[in-house]
Amino acid sequence: MKTNFKFYKDLRFLVIDDDDFLRTQAVDVLVSLGFDINSILTAENGQKALEIASANDIEFFVVDLVMPIMNGIDFLNEINKVEKYKTVPKLVLSSESDYNIIITAVKAGANSYLNKPCEKLPMAKKLFDCLKKKK
Repeated sequence: MKTNFKFYKDLRFLVIDDDDFLRTQAVDVLVSLGFDINSILTAENGQKALEIASANDIEFFVVDLVMPIMNGIDFLNEINKVEKYKTVPKLVLSSESDYNIIITAVKAGANSYLNKPCEKLPMAKKLFDCLKKKK
């Protein structure tokens, strides 16, 4: 399936998750939606993600919440201190289902939330909803 949003095809993503399998699964879903594999960067924790974000122009973050070294909430708080990333969409993709944790993620800057494991259609809807809000 190719995305009808040609303008978005080359968005630079950063997928942040400590689980190799789930990180790869999220990347595979993005590629299946028509996004360029070469425009999708990955990190295994929030600290590494901050390093990657400082060296690149990321246009969309997909963030897990529970990670070692720096968790997703701390990452969201830190990345939103960077002026160029304040309005960049941030989708939380996590197995956390506690309402209070989800609210904390939104307060930290998440634009949307999706439970793992990620599936193609729900992730597509959340991604494009986040992108439409950014316009």
